[in-house]
Amino acid sequence: MKVLFLQDVRPTARAGDIKDVKNGFARNYLIPRKLAVLATNHEIERAEKLRKEAEARRKAEASEWRDIVETLKAEPIKVIVRTGPTGRLYGSVTAAMIAQEIESAAGREVDRRAIRIPAPIRTLGKYGIPVQFADEVDATLDVLVEPDEDSVARIEQAKQARAEAAAEDLTFEEVLEQESARDEAAAEEEAGASDDAGSEEGADAEESAEADEKPAE
Repeated sequence: MKVLFLQDVRPTARAGDIKDVKNGFARNYLIPRKLAVLATNHEIERAEKLRKEAEARRKAEASEWRDIVETLKAEPIKVIVRTGPTGRLYGSVTAAMIAQEIESAAGREVDRRAIRIPAPIRTLGKYGIPVQFADEVDATLDVLVEPDEDSVARIEQAKQARAEAAAEDLTFEEVLEQESARDEAAAEEEAGASDDAGSEEGADAEESAEADEKPAE
């Protein structure tokens, strides 16, 4: 089906373009959302005007984004994530996560499809991420991947365990086993103390009952 695009639909077409697209794509998506219309003779006559208007709009948008990008490049974009004790992420940083943080910093919507992550991000650190904000407006932003508060605590505990392992010439796994054993011993000691307290209370109660039953002299 031949349609005239009324708005930019990346990466398919720009406003004013006339293209053949699949019938379902046109009838179920483009036309209902007023992104395109059937390319009738009348609509084709509108195409040149639409192209000029769209070009002016794109230039204005590009100018605005250039100013915003300069601000964004001043500070890294921070993405807070959950990690394991080694600092490895549960999953990976996605384009949607980065887009959300850029939008928060820029105050404007960002198409997540314009964010190109070169390789999966699964560890903490700083990454250079290319982003296409508008036509002819590309930039590589610094994205700083940092752990959340719970993850910071887990990482610190792991560091302490590794330090203990090095000091005692033990493996990391052996230190963890020792910690587990100490926890179990402490739990058993606490349970024993509770049982002793219960026994003493029982003995005191028994003595009190015997005293009550003994006739007064």
